[in-house]
Amino acid sequence: MAGGRLGCGFLMAFRSLLGKLLADVPQALGAIFVDPEGEAVDWVARAGDPYGLKIEGAYHSIFMRHLHSVAATSGSGGIASVVVAGSRLVTLTQALPDGYHVVLVVAREASQAQALNCLRSSARAFAEQLA
Repeated sequence: MAGGRLGCGFLMAFRSLLGKLLADVPQALGAIFVDPEGEAVDWVARAGDPYGLKIEGAYHSIFMRHLHSVAATSGSGGIASVVVAGSRLVTLTQALPDGYHVVLVVAREASQAQALNCLRSSARAFAEQLA
């Protein structure tokens, strides 16, 4: 975990926030909180091995870093969130302070608007914990 900044109390709060996000989005398959280097800080999943979720989180952290760089170069402002829709899954990534991100993976048929709304609400709570 980046810089060892996050202690046990923080991790319990993050696990709780991730669990609430999964509960609030019925067709969510998993959610992951990643540090600025793309490493999994914590995650929750409905079923199965979290390996795929960790890989998804790492890649989306890389995507967000590159998008932030492009946005800074072009002067278009910061990138708050990204939605990538595939044929079976949709991955939503929300930027947090200090280079952290929350990534939510949902089934393709899920309401993307609901998922993004819940992710943004969750991100505000994560940001408060990181402050």
